[in-house]
Amino acid sequence: MNAKVSATVVAQKVQVTSKADGWRAYSSGVAWGTVTLFFGVLAGYIAMLVALFTGTLNLVEGMFAATLLIYLGFTVVHEAGHGNIAHEVTWMKPFERIMGWISTLLFLVLPFGLFAKIHDYHHAFTNDPDRDPDHWVSGDTWLEASLRAPTLAFNYLYLTATRFKDDPVITQTHRSSLVYYLVTLSIVLGLLGSGLWFELLIVGILPIFLASYVLGMLFDWIPHMPTRQQSRYQNTRSYLFPGLGFLTMGQSYHHIHHLYPRVTWYNYKRVFDLIRPELEEKNAPIEELFPSNVPGFGQSLNALEPRSLDGFHKLTLRVESIQQVTAESVAITFERMNGRVFSFKAGQYVTLSKLIDGDVVTRCYSLCEAPDSGKLTVGVKRVKNGRLSVYLNEILKAGDELTVAGPFGDFIFDSDASMNAKQVTLISGGSGITPNLAIAKTALARCPDTQVHLIYANRSIKDMMFLLQLNQLLFDYSDRFNLTNIFEQPHASWHGETGYLTEETLLRVLALQADPLESAFYVCGPTPMKDNVVKTLKGLGVKDSQVLVEEFAQVTPRPEGDVHSVKIELANGLTHELSVAENQTVLQAAQQEGVKISHACGVGQCGCCMMLVAEGESELAIEDAPGLLSGEKDRGLTLACQCRPKSALLLKEVQTI
Repeated sequence: MNAKVSATVVAQKVQVTSKADGWRAYSSGVAWGTVTLFFGVLAGYIAMLVALFTGTLNLVEGMFAATLLIYLGFTVVHEAGHGNIAHEVTWMKPFERIMGWISTLLFLVLPFGLFAKIHDYHHAFTNDPDRDPDHWVSGDTWLEASLRAPTLAFNYLYLTATRFKDDPVITQTHRSSLVYYLVTLSIVLGLLGSGLWFELLIVGILPIFLASYVLGMLFDWIPHMPTRQQSRYQNTRSYLFPGLGFLTMGQSYHHIHHLYPRVTWYNYKRVFDLIRPELEEKNAPIEELFPSNVPGFGQSLNALEPRSLDGFHKLTLRVESIQQVTAESVAITFERMNGRVFSFKAGQYVTLSKLIDGDVVTRCYSLCEAPDSGKLTVGVKRVKNGRLSVYLNEILKAGDELTVAGPFGDFIFDSDASMNAKQVTLISGGSGITPNLAIAKTALARCPDTQVHLIYANRSIKDMMFLLQLNQLLFDYSDRFNLTNIFEQPHASWHGETGYLTEETLLRVLALQADPLESAFYVCGPTPMKDNVVKTLKGLGVKDSQVLVEEFAQVTPRPEGDVHSVKIELANGLTHELSVAENQTVLQAAQQEGVKISHACGVGQCGCCMMLVAEGESELAIEDAPGLLSGEKDRGLTLACQCRPKSALLLKEVQTI
């Protein structure tokens, strides 16, 4: 086996099959450069202490020397946390962990094991305001970030005691953290007992805050936080300047680290040069450090604007305003990014995500403004026991941040293809008005010869969303916009349609149109209403191609193929047995059955869910997942988020710290 692994490593170093997997040539074997850095920092720290005690170095000089050594030492911690010192070389793993633990002693409060695990969440949820632990170092300006960066390590400890207190990934580090704190506390008490409190403050504690500030800015704010992007190719930028890679320990190419976390830090630029055409093709931010059009110190013009890959965005957006539309619904408008919103089509929707009671809740909400409006607004109706809709209606306030992804959906009004349409009929029930309002505004503004008829069913006029906007459309387009309201519980002065939107009612309303068979129909509302409308239109003779129905149902893929028994032995001694279909990953099946196993990104990038296949056969959902090196696969390792069983399996959790 050792000969096979060695041969594989050699082959990886001398042969790169394509640029897509060329990064693997820079993520194998022992990272001797990092080992040298570790011993250099260790020697430097010893020399500094000797110089301080002999008086050849004063305390101020010692403070700056300690700051530099902590800054350099963090790269050792960071690389060891990712397994990038040993990579796939088994005998080096214990020494890698020792180097990581010794280097974190300089921080006094940040155990190596805790950092390694909590840092995986940064990679998994970069720029997510709820789940990225490094989002603490956020802010639109250098000043805002500067106030937070020195205390990033303490924010980790706060999250450990609050958000992550029951997280299985973090709780497995508690025992080693306790040992770490006993050691650092002994060091601190020993110095205090020796009367060296002032020396401890100047050379031991202040450098931690100074180095944390530099690290927070170079590893977090400058690469990430001026941006609100969360997509893989847009969530981090590369900033170029001669010599900057050396000064920042490679972090000017921080995007490479996020794309391929197993690449050694001093190889970032090599991989960047290798895949730069791919980065440019995928709209990744690549910038000079001091461009002429920079919006602010350390900021990025590209990162501030909505950038996408194939029209898809995943952004952290701040709420600009919340309008109470009815007693049970609101319209939420998001701030524009550098004066822009991302492109979308009338009728499309976005997903909103929020961490609520420890769970990330994601729901679909339609955009209710026309694409030409320059606004990104969704309508949200409160749903009984709906965790996210209740939060958005009752708790969310202007200035809060949400994760917004999209646009999605084929329920689209294409004005270019509909310029000659004589009639557009919109049929909505309740909150189903949201996408149809955007379609109505777009059709009326872009298609001057088109008649728009909105048939809108509600329980009562008090439940009618966007009443004022609809009245405004009636005023602005009195010759082309018609509104037919249907109320189940009509008010006393109402003389229009009442009850439910039945087949009889719909036929009666459509009879008022000049030629309903020539109309384009857009239907959105409760499922029974939609089914009834589609059936009625079909009976009337309307072609299927003329009817578009919005579907919001989120369907969980059903297990398919052979089902295998998978036994999991966790590092904490617990065992679980799952039934996993061949089209499922072990992590997917575990989540469906409520079994908690260590994981972070869930897409094969961070390596947090690494397991040993002790028995049985399996395959990877993504064969070239960056979180698993070729040498590790040869040793029988897999990732729970990528592992698909081909037979009964016995998996054993691998301790990576």
